[in-house]
Amino acid sequence: MLTSRTSVAGLALLGLVVLGGCGSDSKSSTTAAPTASAAPAGSAAPGATVSGSLDAADQTSDGKTITVSTVNVTGSAGFIAVHADTAGAPGPVVGHAAIPEGDSTSVVITLDAPITTGAYWPMLHTDAGTIGTYEFPGPDGPVKSADGVVMKKITVTVG
Repeated sequence: MLTSRTSVAGLALLGLVVLGGCGSDSKSSTTAAPTASAAPAGSAAPGATVSGSLDAADQTSDGKTITVSTVNVTGSAGFIAVHADTAGAPGPVVGHAAIPEGDSTSVVITLDAPITTGAYWPMLHTDAGTIGTYEFPGPDGPVKSADGVVMKKITVTVG
């Protein structure tokens, strides 16, 4: 029988694995994974091929939104999650936006609360759980490539 302590330790380990997977790669990148059986339209089947890229530039914002210039996701619909910077690496998610499979341009992400000037990490996530519901930590993990997680570090100037 699992105890509360065992459950907490397991969740802590899962958190470390997820944060380790987030890495600190600031380049746009693509990824591919092994193919698997069919899943509902727009969601990724376990082990399905999901690849993508994104690009975003440093920008001035009202503190309530940021814009990702271009994003592509193949094999699943997805999300762009904006992570705050924590010591030069992605930290907590401060906002997210759903994106359809394929190419999208000028994607505006509404943030959960106003942000201040600083570094942020738009990051591509799959939509592998409940379609259209952002579940991270959980099934909607980051899309990875040979170079690491598909993300880009940007500077947002609020003003």
